[in-house]
Amino acid sequence: MNKKINFLNAALVLISLLVVFITVVFSIQFFSEEIRPFFVSCLFVSFIVSVLLGFRVLFLLAKMLRYIKKSEAFSMKTLKVVSAIKKTILLISIAFLGILPFFYTVADRQDAPGILVIGFALVLLPFTAFIFSQIVEELFKNAAELKTDNELTI
Repeated sequence: MNKKINFLNAALVLISLLVVFITVVFSIQFFSEEIRPFFVSCLFVSFIVSVLLGFRVLFLLAKMLRYIKKSEAFSMKTLKVVSAIKKTILLISIAFLGILPFFYTVADRQDAPGILVIGFALVLLPFTAFIFSQIVEELFKNAAELKTDNELTI
């Protein structure tokens, strides 16, 4: 079990390093342009907000892994962390709405409406993760209630 937790912690660190690298490259590209259209600025702001909220999710996942390592997986503390992850993912999905002007402009210039569908799909990805996190929160809530009921009967 300890090896799995360490592997998951290493995966979180690797993911965060990859996100930092992509953010630095994207920021250098954004700030190297002299003229920035509005839709590119919306894309950049949306990207930065999403990255910051994503790091909050990564921090909360690391916190949850620490609880699992201490054998407190189905406690109220873990339930609070899952709830915070759910709220943060909802904020990420709202922040992703800022990429739609970019996709609309590109689709309009290229006369390719399929590009706008790709933009909508990218916006719906975090929303899908939000729905999944709601399901996980309910599962953790039921497991925590069952654990407390089980502890009271013993």
